[in-house]
Amino acid sequence: MIIHKHIKYLFILLLLHLSHNLVAQMGEIESHDPSTIQKDGNTYWIFSTGNGIKATYSSDLENWKISAKTVFQKDSFPNWIKEYVPKFQGHFWAPDCIFMNGKYYLYYSCSSFGASQSAIGVATNQTLDPNSPQYKWTDLGLVVASKERKDFNAIDPSILKDKQGKIWMTYGSFFGGIGAVELDSASGKIKSGESIKKVAGGRESDWEASCLIQEGEYYYLFVNNGLCCKGLNSTYYIVCGRSKNPLGPFLDQIGKDLNAGGGTIILRTEGKFQGPGHVGLLREKGKNMVSIHYYDADDQGKSKINLVEMIFKKGWPYFRRK
Repeated sequence: MIIHKHIKYLFILLLLHLSHNLVAQMGEIESHDPSTIQKDGNTYWIFSTGNGIKATYSSDLENWKISAKTVFQKDSFPNWIKEYVPKFQGHFWAPDCIFMNGKYYLYYSCSSFGASQSAIGVATNQTLDPNSPQYKWTDLGLVVASKERKDFNAIDPSILKDKQGKIWMTYGSFFGGIGAVELDSASGKIKSGESIKKVAGGRESDWEASCLIQEGEYYYLFVNNGLCCKGLNSTYYIVCGRSKNPLGPFLDQIGKDLNAGGGTIILRTEGKFQGPGHVGLLREKGKNMVSIHYYDADDQGKSKINLVEMIFKKGWPYFRRK
């Protein structure tokens, strides 16, 4: 009987351990470069950097699970990528997701660390629920590529559908700076006849992980300065500029252009939240909820997701943690 009790006790401990691994609070989920949160039915989804593109989901924005299915099968990816990024091995970076035309469009980055030879692709799906019979990612191929260091490095896409129904993409990292361009709302690719315009950074300075949003009469461009991906040695912080035109110029609070090194600091390291970055906006129940990643100083610098609320004062955004 005593042995049976011990077995029962160990079984309960095992269940608790498995439950903890399957369901975790927002601050316990390891993730890097989270996408804009999308809601499909009653479920919220975040896509993030990883082999095949990592997917994480929640029903309440607090308790999260990692999906067993990645967007692409691990260690397998569309053949076209090798043409543009020969060294690519299946570890996708910094995806972003938007719902339009009755589908979810997932934009993703293909590159290697420190390289300017990169590409952004896009895939679509009618649902984000892997258990749905309609669940199937269809890759649409290349959106934009980069090769030389003077180019806008083709990583870190951020997609906005504005109040006029136009679709905009900002992207870039170091090298040529941050580029912005209008997309065709039907194809999801760059609109015919449109050229990419520099809206921040350049001269190989530390600008990346952009995010374009619209609030009132302004477009706001959030960008990361500093260095990522170094755990507790990461120096990421978030700056912002605004413009009445989605192609800029974006000016900070003192009127300095982000193309000339301007940028009002919005969020920097606070306590355990080291190197915050990669803004995504979810408008939910009258609130502006911003998803970011940070490096957890209380957990060996592991990269995790955090939600902060964004409010506006006198036309400028401020982030505050709940």
